[in-house]
Amino acid sequence: MPKNVLGLEHTNAVLQMIPSLYDLLLRCGSSPAAGGVVVIYHDARLRPEYGLSTLSRKPWMPPTASGVTRDALLGPLRALDRQYRDHALMPPNMFIAVDVPNRRAWFSRSFQTRPKGPFLDATTSEPIPEVLAGPPARLADRAQIFYPEHVPALARDLSAPQDSPEEAFLLHEELLQLAVDSLDSDEQLDPLPVHLNGLWVFARPIIMRRPDGSERHVRAVWYRQGEVVWRMRTFAAGIGNDPKEVGERLAGRLPFVPVWDESRPESKLLAAVWALMAQGGITESDHQTSDRGPSAENPERGDLTIVRVKAGTDHAQVYRNDDPSNFIDRPAWSVRGHWRHQPYPSLGRDEAGNVITKMKWIASYSKGDARDFAPRDKVIVVRP
Repeated sequence: MPKNVLGLEHTNAVLQMIPSLYDLLLRCGSSPAAGGVVVIYHDARLRPEYGLSTLSRKPWMPPTASGVTRDALLGPLRALDRQYRDHALMPPNMFIAVDVPNRRAWFSRSFQTRPKGPFLDATTSEPIPEVLAGPPARLADRAQIFYPEHVPALARDLSAPQDSPEEAFLLHEELLQLAVDSLDSDEQLDPLPVHLNGLWVFARPIIMRRPDGSERHVRAVWYRQGEVVWRMRTFAAGIGNDPKEVGERLAGRLPFVPVWDESRPESKLLAAVWALMAQGGITESDHQTSDRGPSAENPERGDLTIVRVKAGTDHAQVYRNDDPSNFIDRPAWSVRGHWRHQPYPSLGRDEAGNVITKMKWIASYSKGDARDFAPRDKVIVVRP
């Protein structure tokens, strides 16, 4: 079995074992170690290679009265690593930290006392959303605007002889503002099928914050997927300037599921855009088809789709300056936008018998002449 396949299976297996490790540590008391954190590890540099420790790297043993043994905690990791040894390979280092009082966990190939995240729910191994001190992304309102004629050159500059986007999408600034506004909540969006090899270009850059507090201005995201794995690259670019790749290249197993933390703002933003486009009644597209598809010699010859907020909708009254309804006098109202789990009986029921739900965006804005009318709450329901 290839080593990279073993590595992916190893990571997935670690995720699966965390809840059972948490249950065992619960039996050791509310604070099984200093600070409540126990590290279950394999470290090839040490003898013995497998052990238990605190965050200060001091050896730790479960209390005898708990009935939990050292072998019970290390057994799952040893069994997992046996696949490597059966193929005459050295298993990778692994440090699994479980914070029992706070019900969270993290793991890494190296020892980390202060992980960058995302933290995992120790009971489910699902990522825990980070609580941000500020907006995860915002529109750069003074930057250059990209128009359709600027996209081919950008696609050409990003392409390699054997690797180029099949289609480009230009996201209008009004749609980008709507997508950014939708990121105010920590709602996990549903995995959705997307273009297999598309370049998503932002009419205005999106300012995205790094975990260390610094910022990058993102102009484009290139998403592509194979049979098993998806990949994402992020670029900064101006008109007439060579694009620069920024941030970490992201990858994961299909389906695409965005990691909901501050270190992956581009992942969150694209998830919001795809969800808004898939909902219906929010966006409209102008599809421009080239005479020929992209090629190694002419990668800019791919199709271009321009996406913006749909005219005549409640969203257009807020985000489109050219919408006629903006000139109609009306009472003022104020609503906070949000994603909502909308039941869809037509989709059937899940294994538990519950009606299947999909995430749905509910509009948010203040509108009207507040001088003549008292504000009143009003919820705009967008029907697909």
